[in-house]
Amino acid sequence: MPTPTRRQLHFASLDEVMPEVERLLAGHVTVGAWSLGQILDHLAFAIGRVATGPGASEPPTPEQQEMQRRLFAGDRFPDGIELPSAFSPPPGADPAAAAEALRAAIAAFAARTAPFPAHPRLGPLTGEEWVKLHRMHCAHHLGFVVPTGEAN
Repeated sequence: MPTPTRRQLHFASLDEVMPEVERLLAGHVTVGAWSLGQILDHLAFAIGRVATGPGASEPPTPEQQEMQRRLFAGDRFPDGIELPSAFSPPPGADPAAAAEALRAAIAAFAARTAPFPAHPRLGPLTGEEWVKLHRMHCAHHLGFVVPTGEAN
């Protein structure tokens, strides 16, 4: 059997994320450094911060506008972004518990009304921009998890 490789996922909406998570919980292998529990914990934390964080009041700087333009020109989350330590998942994160945390974070994010918090590097984002960023971020990380029996 071939060694599984990273998948190229695309989520058209955040509603597609949890069905993929459920599929992975049924059986998977990871092809990156993090376990499924760590990936789900990281995504839940990132989405949860946006769902509950304070709204942004400052406009983006020209540098942030350029970063936004480059990021949102495509539909893929870039590789190699340095992770702030606050976003690092704990080792041994329970996949089932982290999946439920992600489900709750997505629901809280969907229920939020503007204004949204600023991104630490990109600055203020609209709700639509946050949705796109979260879709790309989820696809990026969940691409490192391959359902059992699938060798792409």
